[in-house]
Amino acid sequence: MKIAGAVLVLLGFAGLVWGGVPYRQTRNVAQIGDLKMQVTEKKQLALPPLVSGFAILVGTVLWCSARPRPMA
Repeated sequence: MKIAGAVLVLLGFAGLVWGGVPYRQTRNVAQIGDLKMQVTEKKQLALPPLVSGFAILVGTVLWCSARPRPMA
C-alpha cells in the first residue's frame, strides 16, 4: 500500500504543478512495406485542482496507514 500511496501523492503533486500529467503518444501515420512514418505528440491529461488535492490526501492516508511487513 505504501507504493500505491506514493504514486498517488506524486500524481497529485504533478497535477497541481503542471495542471495535469504530461505524456507522449506515438502513432503510425503511414506504412509502406518496411518503411514506417510515425508521429509523436505531446499530450496532457488535465486534472482539476480538486482531483489533485484528493489524490494527495488519499495517497498520504494510504502511505501512512500501511503497516510494516514483519521480518522473516
